[in-house]
Amino acid sequence: MKTLMITWTDIFEGTASVFQWIFRGMKSLGQGPNIFISGFIIILLAYWCMRIIRYKKEAARNGTLE
Repeated sequence: MKTLMITWTDIFEGTASVFQWIFRGMKSLGQGPNIFISGFIIILLAYWCMRIIRYKKEAARNGTLE
């Protein structure tokens, strides 16, 4: 029976290969993901600010504004 021997070198080389593949893909995407994430954050912040304004108006109307 043949035994399977995996060394630390095999593990690190395998991990390096995976990360090289991922980073090549990320490089080909360019600035697209950065622009998408930035836009998403700006939209969420705008929504959050609108909700805060709505809650303050409701609190003022109910007399619960601090």
